[in-house]
Amino acid sequence: MLRADLSLYKNTRVCVALSGGADSVALLCLFCEAAPAYGIALSAVHVEHGIRGRESEEDAAFVRALCKEQGVPLRLIRADIPARAKEAGIGLEEAARLFRRGVFYRLLKAGAADYVATAHHAGDNAESVLLHLFRGAALTGAGGIRAFVPASALADGAEGVNEVADGVNEGAYGMNEVADGPAAGLPFARRGLVRPLLACTKAEIVAYLRGRGRAWREDATNADTAYARNFVRRAVLGPAKEVFPAAEKNLYAFSRLAREDDDFLFAEAARILRRGSGGYAVAADAPRPLFLRACVLALRALGVQKDYTCTNFHDVFALAEGKTGRRADLPCGVRAVKEYGRVVLYRPQAAAGAYPLAEGVFGFGPFSVRAFRAPAPPAFSRGAFPRTLYLAGDAAGELRLRREGDRFTPFGGGDRKLKEFFIDKKIPRRERDLLPVLAAGSRVLAVCGVEIAEQVKTDPARPADVWVLETIYKGED
Repeated sequence: MLRADLSLYKNTRVCVALSGGADSVALLCLFCEAAPAYGIALSAVHVEHGIRGRESEEDAAFVRALCKEQGVPLRLIRADIPARAKEAGIGLEEAARLFRRGVFYRLLKAGAADYVATAHHAGDNAESVLLHLFRGAALTGAGGIRAFVPASALADGAEGVNEVADGVNEGAYGMNEVADGPAAGLPFARRGLVRPLLACTKAEIVAYLRGRGRAWREDATNADTAYARNFVRRAVLGPAKEVFPAAEKNLYAFSRLAREDDDFLFAEAARILRRGSGGYAVAADAPRPLFLRACVLALRALGVQKDYTCTNFHDVFALAEGKTGRRADLPCGVRAVKEYGRVVLYRPQAAAGAYPLAEGVFGFGPFSVRAFRAPAPPAFSRGAFPRTLYLAGDAAGELRLRREGDRFTPFGGGDRKLKEFFIDKKIPRRERDLLPVLAAGSRVLAVCGVEIAEQVKTDPARPADVWVLETIYKGED
């Protein structure tokens, strides 16, 4: 008996990823049995990868016949995965996986389904947990296969899979039945990939199919132990189950607990992550489990999804215990730096140009400066770090980034090196290279968003227009 709670998909549109193997055939049959009672609008998708030649064509024919027999609408997608793998410089298995994810994303994005259901089971999850641990993963890897993946997380593989969204379907039997299901469907934010069989073992799946006299296709490559997953399945899990029959079930239970703990820690890490000044900051004294997860979230926000290693995180954590100013280079051009009790992860900005002072908006990496003329303010008032600065109407110079040799006489203060002013204000070195300044030669007249120079202060006794500099950090609303 397969224990899969399909009531979770009541009154939704479900597309089963149907390879023709035992697992996906069982999943389709389960949904066919449950669909009438739960009001599920059912369809299927099959991806023919172009890898196994005639055998792949026979798989497609089997799937087509099964869907026709069951009256299930089918999308059959063909792809040249070997060509894609060669072009991308990745392995066949990875290229096929990415393409399938792209197909699923397109289906969900196009509104053809609320959920795409794959047939991953407890054995697949056990293999994933062991592979992750063997490769040195931490608690996240021990969490195994997720039961739900949001549609937005599948977007990486979607490039070049337009045929799904465009509705080019081979063998699309009864596609009108999909349109006759729930009219609106779920909003995109709630759609995603689901795995209803994660708690079921392979033995239970096979017993279910045999009990119903159902045939399925066998993929010959599943016996090739040159693939790491196949090796774990046959040479590790197989012998383990002879001694521990409940190994897959127990590993599933362990992975759910690990996933629960890990999700909680990531949620707490998100609370301590701060965005600002072109990067993401983490308190240096944060507990290590939260500190490291906050760094993972920062890397993801900076576009680094999976190219980091444990060594990278050791380097970043070492910064937390080091002196202000220490740096570490991370993958994909990201850098980490220790700044006054925090560690900031950011992407260094390319040097910006210089712009003569004029009305307009000028970009400097994460900052933009809006310059315009306005009536003189009744009085000059400054905060510690004002975003809006008022300068005398006859001020002139160019907006640029700081340069070696710059000097500054802050409002009400004495002349000094600009670097010394930054140090006194405790502005981190990284931010010093990002903040625009207004300068005439090496004489700085304003540090945008921070302070004006004594030379350009406004005089309320002289009614005249003044220059206004509004500094905006692009991460702000």
